[in-house]
Amino acid sequence: MKFTTIPEAYSSFRESLTYAFDTESAAHDVEVQIIDATTNEVIALKRLYGISAGEVDIAPYLERRVRPTLPSKVEQSGAIDPQQSVKVKVAVEGTESATRTFIAAKIDREKPFHSLMTQIGQRTMACDEFDIITWFAQPGVAVEVVVEAFGKGNETLTITPAGEGVQAVAVTPLDFMNIPAEMRVSVRANGETECVVHYDIKPNLRGARRVAWLNRHLAAELYTFPLRKSVLVKSARKCMESIWGKEASSLECENELKLLSAYEPQAQIEALAEILAAKHLWLVEGGVPQRIDLLTERVMAAKCGEMGMVELDIRAAEEGVRLW
Repeated sequence: MKFTTIPEAYSSFRESLTYAFDTESAAHDVEVQIIDATTNEVIALKRLYGISAGEVDIAPYLERRVRPTLPSKVEQSGAIDPQQSVKVKVAVEGTESATRTFIAAKIDREKPFHSLMTQIGQRTMACDEFDIITWFAQPGVAVEVVVEAFGKGNETLTITPAGEGVQAVAVTPLDFMNIPAEMRVSVRANGETECVVHYDIKPNLRGARRVAWLNRHLAAELYTFPLRKSVLVKSARKCMESIWGKEASSLECENELKLLSAYEPQAQIEALAEILAAKHLWLVEGGVPQRIDLLTERVMAAKCGEMGMVELDIRAAEEGVRLW
């Protein structure tokens, strides 16, 4: 038994990942095992009947194995585990393929580095908030992240993540002795600057809420919506109570909010619109994420010239989450 085709490492599991094999024997029934190479757990079994050679596309079984999330709390800058990859092998009649790591993003494997962020490089963050920078680096590429803080005193922090493939760092102004007025985060690969993110560090408005979601690459994105308003309408609740009683009106008391973005350029509006397709969202306060649900069925973008504003409706997804 031999494998005749194996997908390249770091291919996207959102495209076909076909393993082809030859049993080198007469036609018979063959069992194919798809195995998580990290845990040795069998992800799926496929039985092919009456074959001497065959192929199987394992892509449909992999995305469910990837469970990216946010760190439980961020109080300082540093490398984090993005949990966006799955390492697998395929076994046929006792013969195992080479182990491969697959990811969500579709990358050009000729390039050593890919940013996996979709938001623009000019952002705003409060002094107690954090952001996440995510990228893909080919094996052997040395990556370092330089965080520069500018204000009363200029300070610099360098982060050197270990490993390869999809990597991420959390960055926060909390690392610095003095609260900076600005921060600049530069990601360098083999000494070359590949991407830069600039932050204005300023206090949030009272009603601001910071939301995190997973973009199309399953990379975490965070954005502070500066405005909010409760979607509970007192008159409607009173009307329900007068007709059906207090029990019925209590259904209207769910913890829901409408969030309003700042006026942003089109590229940022498109990045925020990806929230609609995100399977997981979080409200982040004090460096701690809590799950929320998206109620919006479509993103409403109010345009003003070349700028736009996004409106989103959210609801607490777990007990204890207060949105207002």
